[in-house]
Formats: sequence, C-alpha cells, structure tokens
Amino acid sequence: MEDVIKQIVDAEKQAEERIERAKEEAKEIVLKAREEAKLLEKSIVEEAEKNAQSLIEKARLEGEEEARRILEEGDSEIEELKVRATNNFEKAISAGIALVRGS
Repeated sequence: MEDVIKQIVDAEKQAEERIERAKEEAKEIVLKAREEAKLLEKSIVEEAEKNAQSLIEKARLEGEEEARRILEEGDSEIEELKVRATNNFEKAISAGIALVRGS
C-alpha cells in the first residue's frame, strides 16, 4: 500500500512539475509573440513611412512641374500681350500721324 501511495505522490509531483514547465513555456511563448509583434509593427511603420515619403516626394515633383508649366504659360501670355500692345501702339501712332497729316 505504501508503494501505491508513493507512486500517487510521485505522479502528483510529476504532474505539478509538468504544469510548472507548461506555464513557463507559455510565458516564453507569450514573450516571444510580443517581441515578434513589436518587430512586425516596427517593420510596418517603417514601410508606411517610406511609402509616405515616396508619396510626398512624388507630390512635390508634380507640384514643381505644374508650377513650371504655369510659369511657362504665363510667360507665353505675357509675350503675346507685349506683341499685341506693340502692334496696337504702332497702329495708334500710325492713326495719329494720319490724323495730323490729314489736318
């Protein structure tokens, strides 16, 4: 009977040891999962920051190109206005001279 009791006590001790080992393994698994989650989060944030910088750079370049195009169009319009103004001025002088000659 003593042997049976001893076997039961030994079995209970072994079971408790297994439970403690399982708890420690579970803690290690949770810690490892948290570390991996932090690394994954860091990687995701870094990738998002790279994408954001890329989009910002693309928008900046597009903005610069649009500004350059607008300036070129404005310069072209100014040149056209100068030509028209010169032509109108010349017509006005011609008309003035014609009026003076005709008087």
